[in-house]
Formats: sequence, C-alpha cells, structure tokens
Amino acid sequence: MNMTKHDLRLLMLHEFKLGHNASEASANINRAWGEESTRDRTVRRWFGKFRSGDESLKDEEGRGRLSSFENEQLHAVVEQNPRQSVREMSDTWCQHCNSLAPFEDYWKGEKAR
Repeated sequence: MNMTKHDLRLLMLHEFKLGHNASEASANINRAWGEESTRDRTVRRWFGKFRSGDESLKDEEGRGRLSSFENEQLHAVVEQNPRQSVREMSDTWCQHCNSLAPFEDYWKGEKAR
C-alpha cells in the first residue's frame, strides 16, 4: 500500500498524541509500513510543529522539491554552458530571486552585512 504524505503525517500526529518521542514514532511507523516510510528528522520536524500547537497536516510553504518548471529552467541554464560556475548560474537563473540577495555581496568578494 502506498502511503500519501498526508497519511504519514496523520500517523505522526497519532504517535505524538500517544506520547511517543520522535525516535519511537519513526521506528514504529517504519516497522509497520516499511523501513523507508519516513525519516527520523522528518518526524522530529513534525513533532516540533505539533508541540507548538499546530496540528495541521498541510505542507508548509517553501518545503519540498523544486517544481518541474524550476527544474527545467535550471537544466536549460546548465545546458547553455555546462562549464559555468554555480555563482554564474545563479546570476543567470536567479536574477529575480530574493532568497539569494543576502549572498550577493559575498559572491562579489565583499563581506555580507
């Protein structure tokens, strides 16, 4: 049976409500649903969320893998010039990315403030 992310999160919430710690919960879930069902770090992150009072099982903004669109864009940049550095790729691909702005000075050889 394939478990969805929502199903796994519901199991994590169940384990949390039973009073198990994250390591116990991870071991229990993996024992019942297969050794690759979840990772201890993932369970710890969700337990932290539950401890803060947030029992929502929805994805958090900004978590997870790149969208296929972003992945395709990145692939195109690499194919244009496979010898370019990561810094050069980020200049090409992320001209509009605010998340990399704090590192801009550092990449230019200056100390970031």
